[in-house]
Amino acid sequence: MTTIKFIVFSSILSVFLLASCRPKPIKINVESAPEKLVIYTQLIPDKSIIVSLTHTFSALDGFTEANIESLLVSGAQVQVKFNGETFDFQEITPGIYISYNEAYQYNQEYELTITSGSEVVTAKTIMLPKVDFTTCLPQVDKFPTDTNVYVNVAFNDIQNINNWYLVNVYRKTGSYNPLDGLNFFQTGNNSSLTTVLVSDKEFNGVYEKKIALENLFHNDSIAVTVSNINEKYFDYLKARSVGGGNVFTQLNLEPISYPTNVVNGYGFFNAHFPDIKLFDLGQF
Repeated sequence: MTTIKFIVFSSILSVFLLASCRPKPIKINVESAPEKLVIYTQLIPDKSIIVSLTHTFSALDGFTEANIESLLVSGAQVQVKFNGETFDFQEITPGIYISYNEAYQYNQEYELTITSGSEVVTAKTIMLPKVDFTTCLPQVDKFPTDTNVYVNVAFNDIQNINNWYLVNVYRKTGSYNPLDGLNFFQTGNNSSLTTVLVSDKEFNGVYEKKIALENLFHNDSIAVTVSNINEKYFDYLKARSVGGGNVFTQLNLEPISYPTNVVNGYGFFNAHFPDIKLFDLGQF
């Protein structure tokens, strides 16, 4: 009995000592970083460049897709300058700006300037040569209780230089007619299903891949794109671990620590020229 009392006493003493050694909680006030503009761009071949404009937010604010639209920045002046000409953008919906222009050229420097109130952000990029799919074909395997969807893609590496490539698959989330690349992207009603980033150091001459797609139905419509991108944008996408969301939610992450080519802002200005293939899965 004495032994049991000693063990109980020792246990109580240990708990007391541990409690007395616990430091008192310290209240920490974390200030948000200064608010800045964030850009995201999408080029539609032979038709337009789209710019999504948001502002930064604190990770402590807990923004979700439900309230992402509160981050969109309206009323800005957006311009792109290249080859000695300046082209103005129109705001087609809050935070989404578009420039209808077919005069884009490879190996040209493009300079983006955005003015919103007292804020001015600038960015420069080079439009790299286009790479085209040699194969891009959906595969729909239908079973009694399930449907598996894949897309088989292939393209040739651009020789004699180092290259980085971006393959994206999007699902249309709104109604449209006809199936059109511009309508597919311009209002943001598309969802990114998967993103594949690949360097030509990972393959020899020809890239081939069978990409499994999830959360699709047999009658969905998809867009598959491949782009030749620069190394800095490749690193930016790697850091963000992209894959999921639409044009409104691509920037629903605190972007401060990511690589950027934007002066006085965040995000990334790119002018890569994608090859786009559109498919109605109901035909497969």
